[in-house]
Amino acid sequence: MTSMKSNVPIKILIADDAHFMRLVLQDIFNEQASNFTVVATAENGKEAYEKTVAHQPNLVLLDLLMPDFDGIYAIEQIMRHCPTPILLLTALGGGRIQTVFKALEKGAFDFLIKPDYAGGNLRDMTTILLKKVKQVAHVNVEELVRSKGKKNTHQHTFDHLSYRVVVLGASTGGTGAIEAILQRIPVNFPLPIVIAQHMPPSFIDSFAERLNEVTPLPVKVAQEGEYLQGRTVYLLPCHVNTKLVEQEKHLVFRYVAEVFTAYNYPSVDALFLSCACTVGSRAIAILLTGMGKDGTEGMKALHAQQAFTIAQDEASSVIFGMAKEAIAQGAVREVLPLEEIGSYIVGCLS
Repeated sequence: MTSMKSNVPIKILIADDAHFMRLVLQDIFNEQASNFTVVATAENGKEAYEKTVAHQPNLVLLDLLMPDFDGIYAIEQIMRHCPTPILLLTALGGGRIQTVFKALEKGAFDFLIKPDYAGGNLRDMTTILLKKVKQVAHVNVEELVRSKGKKNTHQHTFDHLSYRVVVLGASTGGTGAIEAILQRIPVNFPLPIVIAQHMPPSFIDSFAERLNEVTPLPVKVAQEGEYLQGRTVYLLPCHVNTKLVEQEKHLVFRYVAEVFTAYNYPSVDALFLSCACTVGSRAIAILLTGMGKDGTEGMKALHAQQAFTIAQDEASSVIFGMAKEAIAQGAVREVLPLEEIGSYIVGCLS
């Protein structure tokens, strides 16, 4: 587990092939020298790896597309030989979204999208950049690289169908956690599974495509007014908040203008609170890795309705924040390691 004293500057290595980008990023961190210090810069993935070994930064801020040795090379070498939290800062376009998911699979803990023009626009995103960099103090490096499972293509006998829906909420580290859970769900799992994962709106369709390749159940992005079906995984869109409502004895997705204190688009609380009102005790709710408090209010409401509430444990979380808060509020029935959550859900229906 990464652990740093709050009064010690976070040591950063910047890896980007663009000289101007490296200078702008250095200026951003130098302006807050009491909190951050740039210990080295690199122009390609090989140099990034070598300087990570030499300087032992707390964080590598990494571009993916670099000449000769790219960001994927750097991630593979760093996580194999000197595990260090890696934050991606990369541009989109040209099919690069799937490369970002590959980077996360290799061990990067999170990503930010590089603006089209480096100067002023990059400075416009300084607040979120610094916030993401500060998260490094909470990162569990040991959980950044996890062995991947295989699709569970086996049938399972389900004879305890007192539940109607499974809902999950996740943020940083959630893409890998969700994949790990879904790979343990059998192909004939009878309930709909609804997931609120914090990510940019432009990524959600690609995330659905990736999950369809590596998990047994069909995965799609939830649409306004759509009836929920069993044996299907739904990802909530990331440009709007979504609730579950009852319509003609069916669960239906409803986009809402309502905003929530902890997080928006998608708000885990929006999903969980609506689930507590609509489904009550017939819900299984899981809160996974991620920074902040999104999902806590919803978990409290679900717990009060006797829903089955589960939180990912600290040891298997990339960032133990959202789940930790729900546990502290007494809203969680079971705290489980990630590798047990999928089979535990199946057991609830067996």
